[in-house]
Amino acid sequence: MHRRQFIERSALALAAAGVSPLLAAENAPADRPLAVFTKMLEKVPADELAEKIAALGITGIEAPIRAGGHIEPRDVADKLPAFNEAFKKRGLEIVILSSDVDQVKPEHETVLRTAAALGIKRYRLKHYRYDLKKPIAPQLADIRAKLIDIAAMNKELGVQGQYQNHRGNDYVGGPIWDMVSALDGIDPAQLGLAFDFAHATVEGGNAWELNLHRAASHIVSVYFKDYRLDGRQWNPCPLGEGAVNPKSAALVRQLLPATTPISIHIEYISGDNHVARMLEAMKNDVGTLRKWLKPA
Repeated sequence: MHRRQFIERSALALAAAGVSPLLAAENAPADRPLAVFTKMLEKVPADELAEKIAALGITGIEAPIRAGGHIEPRDVADKLPAFNEAFKKRGLEIVILSSDVDQVKPEHETVLRTAAALGIKRYRLKHYRYDLKKPIAPQLADIRAKLIDIAAMNKELGVQGQYQNHRGNDYVGGPIWDMVSALDGIDPAQLGLAFDFAHATVEGGNAWELNLHRAASHIVSVYFKDYRLDGRQWNPCPLGEGAVNPKSAALVRQLLPATTPISIHIEYISGDNHVARMLEAMKNDVGTLRKWLKPA
């Protein structure tokens, strides 16, 4: 249900109960899905994790369903239904499934088919990396061929893949232009780009905004986190304390459909007894992003 429909259908009932329709509009859920990446929380039982995430007032999670994640790929058919149900009971969804998919293989198809049957329609691909001792162009051509095959598989299964740009001198998608080239002609409904503002800022400097405009037609989700430069080292930090420009949120509103999901990634929490600190960091970063997204 769209935001306007939600407000219109709720207004009569709320008025009868003495609740202001204006207040209802202010508290109505936004169309844009908002998730938190639950890496580092893989060992928390699903019911407990769902309860904690529900307190954030967001759409759901980006769930690592991959080697070392919440569920190992070989166990997806048996365990993903119960995991998904734990979140559904709390009114949450798995907005994005982070996977090990990097080519068309039977085991990857099994994961995606199981997810699709549960209503999980978006997934993130595994990263590709260049061999810097070999020419880049032929490697990119090989990756494009894999992406074309993956897009065809996605169309058959009714799911949408997304590839995240990542910082690092050998990551495919790091400079943005290479993944835009590789995705040329591929329908974003089947496969597109997860635009990560932090990685784009680290690798693009002032060009992150230009890269966003260039990639916009391929972008199917956006990721928010932050890094600050300490000397020559980029270190993760709370959103708003690093190099990521708050203007990025305004550009998301301007350039991308209101249904484009956002996932918040947190990389600055580690060590023992990290669960409570991770949940508090999620709460804080969600609050910061909501401020950024609010129209001026």
